[in-house]
Amino acid sequence: MIRTKSIYAPTDQKDGLRILITRFYPRGVKREKYDVWIRPLAPSADLLKRYKNTEINWNDFKTALLSELRDNMDSVEAIHTLQAKSLTQDITLLCYERDGRPCHRHMVRDLIEDSRLLDTGVVPEYTNDHKPAPVKIRVAGKKRLIIS
Repeated sequence: MIRTKSIYAPTDQKDGLRILITRFYPRGVKREKYDVWIRPLAPSADLLKRYKNTEINWNDFKTALLSELRDNMDSVEAIHTLQAKSLTQDITLLCYERDGRPCHRHMVRDLIEDSRLLDTGVVPEYTNDHKPAPVKIRVAGKKRLIIS
């Protein structure tokens, strides 16, 4: 099962593998709050800035994020890897947005659950009501995500 939550929410045994998917490190968060940080699943700094400054709306943000994820091989590989991992282990995607606010983690969850959405270019709709022994993950070189 794939869950989503704020990095500031309390940890739970049901979380399974806790994956931080933010571009920037969240303030005041200790390393123990997550198992691995996968930055390629976060919006680019420019896209995030444009959204936070209300230069683009949520729908435009989702469309641009999907395009970024589709065009980045590291993002695509991470999505496929996490999709395979979710078949045997619970996964929780973490971001610094508080629960109940629009956040890319819901969209990333939908893409992991159905990676065909990457190919279709259809921006998944999400709802915030999706309820949802860590594995070692290391990054080899600078490009490949390897789960061992």
